[in-house]
Amino acid sequence: MANIYLYHGSNQRIESPKWNIGEEGRDFGRCFYTTYDRRTARDWAKKNFGDNPIVNKYVLDLEKLTDGTLRIKRFNADAEWAEFVWKNRYDRKYRRPDYDIIIGPMADRGLKKQFMKMRTEGKSFAEVAPFIHYDRFQSMQVCFCSDYAVRMLDLIE
Repeated sequence: MANIYLYHGSNQRIESPKWNIGEEGRDFGRCFYTTYDRRTARDWAKKNFGDNPIVNKYVLDLEKLTDGTLRIKRFNADAEWAEFVWKNRYDRKYRRPDYDIIIGPMADRGLKKQFMKMRTEGKSFAEVAPFIHYDRFQSMQVCFCSDYAVRMLDLIE
C-alpha cells in the first residue's frame, strides 16, 4: 500500500476537514486545500494567521484514488490551468465542474499581475496568456472538493 502525505496550513488542528466552508475566489474555488510541501503550508498559515501557524499532516492511501470512483482533474502550469484559476477567482457566474479532487500549481503574484491587466485594461484571457511565465509555477496543491474526497484524508500530525 502506497501513501502520500499532504499538509494544510491553519490556525487550528483539523481532524475532519470540510471542503465547502472556505472563501470564494480561490484558485480552484471552494475546496479543502493541501500541498505536498510542509514549508509551503506553514508559510501560508503564517501569512494568513500570524505567529502561531499550525500545519496539519494528512496521509492519503493512493489505492483509494485508483478505484475509478473519484472525479479527479489534474492541471499542468499552462493556459488551461490559468484560465480555470481566472474563472474561479473572478467570474462570479462560473460554476466549477463537479470534481472530487483537483491537483495543480499554486498561482502567485505573477499570475495575478496578468489577471489585473484583464480587469483594468479590458484585455481578454487570450491576450494575456502568452505573457504568463508558466515555468515559474512549481508548487503544487491538492484540493479536495467533495465530502467523499475529504473523508479519504487521515490526520496523523
